[in-house]
Amino acid sequence: APVVNVSGRTYPVSVRYQAPEDEKTRSDKQTNQSILEALQHLFSRQPGHTLVFLPGEREIREAQQYLQRHFKPGIEILPLYARLAGAQQARLFRPSQSTRVILATNVAETSLTLPGIEYVIDTGLARISRYSPGRRVNTLLIERISKAAADQRKGRCGRVKAGICVRLYSEGDFQSRDDFTAPEILRTALTGVVLSLKSRRLGEA
Repeated sequence: APVVNVSGRTYPVSVRYQAPEDEKTRSDKQTNQSILEALQHLFSRQPGHTLVFLPGEREIREAQQYLQRHFKPGIEILPLYARLAGAQQARLFRPSQSTRVILATNVAETSLTLPGIEYVIDTGLARISRYSPGRRVNTLLIERISKAAADQRKGRCGRVKAGICVRLYSEGDFQSRDDFTAPEILRTALTGVVLSLKSRRLGEA
């Protein structure tokens, strides 16, 4: 079979750590303040399109309101999550004369590649689906992401020019994380899948 090679180019991405004084008791307000400080520092160097990773829709809405109070209208603060309307998602892929700050869930880690991203700000958190044996339901818990996921987020910039990734946690925190995120099959209950297969008489001899 023929092999197709697609050449690509990436630019170096420098990583900076901006940890809060107490990482264990960090609140949403403190996180938003940290994002603001990181943006102000980056933009004092040179404004550029920025991708900010947050754990969920609620955190995105709160951060959007917080940042809009501190930035002029010339800087667009835009959300990105899986349930966002298609027209609003499409807007993110159209050229803009304004500097954009895109607040995203982990849907922007691998599913979507946004053009022109120069900076990434990573809170190091995501909502991860896990099965709760006590409650017997799947729940979405805010957890620290793995090293691999953090590196995936870092790689969202450095596509068009050298980039900067600001991690809102310490280097020691990063080094203590799991190398990879556990596969979903190990985190969620398969009861519904098994019952669905049995109801359709699939997998039977």
